[in-house]
Amino acid sequence: MKKLKKLMLIGLLLMSVSGCSLLHKDISNEQNNLSEEGSDLKQETTTQNSASQMVIAMNTPKTLNPLYNTQANVEQALYLIFSPLVNIKEDGSISANLAKSWVTNEDNTAVTITLKEGLTWHDGMPLTSDDVIFTLGKIQTIADSPYKQAVENLQTVEKIDSTTFKIVYKQSFSSVLQTLFFPVIPEHIYNVENSDSMSITPIGSGPYKYESTTPLEAIHLVANANYFNGKPNIEKIQINLIPDEASSLHSFKQGLIDVIYTSETEWGKYANNNSNPSVEMVSPIYEFMGLNFNKPLFQNEMVRNALVYALNREDIVRLYYLGHAVITDTPISPTSYLYDKNLEIKAYDKEKARLLLTQEGYQLDNDTGLMTKNGIPFSFTLMVNKENSDRVKVAKEMQRMYAEIGIDMQIDIVDKDVYLSRLVAKQYDAFLGGWQLSYALDLSFAFHSASVLNGENYISYRDNKMDELLQQAFLATSDTIYEAYSELQQYFASSNPYISLYFKKSVLMTQNTIGGNIEPTPLNVFANVEEWTIGKK
Repeated sequence: MKKLKKLMLIGLLLMSVSGCSLLHKDISNEQNNLSEEGSDLKQETTTQNSASQMVIAMNTPKTLNPLYNTQANVEQALYLIFSPLVNIKEDGSISANLAKSWVTNEDNTAVTITLKEGLTWHDGMPLTSDDVIFTLGKIQTIADSPYKQAVENLQTVEKIDSTTFKIVYKQSFSSVLQTLFFPVIPEHIYNVENSDSMSITPIGSGPYKYESTTPLEAIHLVANANYFNGKPNIEKIQINLIPDEASSLHSFKQGLIDVIYTSETEWGKYANNNSNPSVEMVSPIYEFMGLNFNKPLFQNEMVRNALVYALNREDIVRLYYLGHAVITDTPISPTSYLYDKNLEIKAYDKEKARLLLTQEGYQLDNDTGLMTKNGIPFSFTLMVNKENSDRVKVAKEMQRMYAEIGIDMQIDIVDKDVYLSRLVAKQYDAFLGGWQLSYALDLSFAFHSASVLNGENYISYRDNKMDELLQQAFLATSDTIYEAYSELQQYFASSNPYISLYFKKSVLMTQNTIGGNIEPTPLNVFANVEEWTIGKK
């Protein structure tokens, strides 16, 4: 099986999680330590505020071409200007946007897409199939585009008429529809040399049009009267340019911006009296403990089950994530349309954990208080990157919980460079890590035997049954996909190649002046911004 490859392996020290891309990313180096002071913010950027203007924030962009942009919160802002072909809902299924309808063939090797009628660009030119085909072609030429997954399996694109086209793929892929989430750009504007297209004044088809820039301070947008979902209620949007997420949070607390999207654990402290309206969503950020399967200690399935039962994950989520996470036993989110509703999450049960270890030949040494087998104590070291303060706290709590059943877990807190080098070299016993998973789901990158040597199967996990189930899920059709992923989840939950912890939540917070029907999605928090309203400030 040829797996759809991941574009980049990147720590969130380098990319903020205030926006999420379609692709899966290594988030083992997420930065949590946010300074409440932030940086010096220019009060004058808010002087243009009025009852018809909403203020948001993003990092200073390197480009406003959405196909090149790799800055996560810039990506969110660009969805105000550029409309995606489809939207992806919180459960991972797709919904209409520029595309009105789609039909896949029986084996998921082709999809025929029909655009909505009467679509136009901000300059009044019609948006047609040619523009979508052009966009796909452009993505193919950009090595590090965040939308590369849209074209990695692409074989040909055929125009049928001005609103209909057909995409043919090299191989079947069960999540082929999720790869249709990408912003469409106009051919008549961006048909230039790639280097030139990065500095073009943005013209899209989204709910807001680019109006002007105040250098080094803000970008100004105005409502698109011809937006295909109706003219937005809020007349203008001002995008303040700020250096980092800490500054965004501080700006929100000071009332300088109206909306913020974050996965910061302690987001509540940045709300004003904790009364700001908020919408929480389960993000695709999956946290786990990875085990080195080259170590004989972790090769026993019942031992791995004991490691799960010994953790009070409910307490960990309550104490260290303030409830902003959902416990899981698999990398399939509990909110996903693919989630097996018959799957029972393992509850904390330290007596069962002890029993499983006893059944595998371990005995409690009364002198040391440790479970031992053949005179060897159950002992291992957990590697954690010090930049992630939440994970360091969680590791210490796990250490205490494992000690209660006689497991000696030491903690090795290292910096990100050491962490990554040991991870790749597989010089560790266990580690705390995380993935930001793609909605175009293929877990082969982390669990297939073929990914041990030349992939991201850092745990060296090899299992023929798992390989078979991954293949089955990859090739599933709409009629078989739920059954295929259910079987995969049941096997994963019983074999525990990762000790699954939780999916983190993200939150969209607004000031009290923002109202209307606010329905963000994890990938596009402004998905229905045209229905938002704003009151007097």
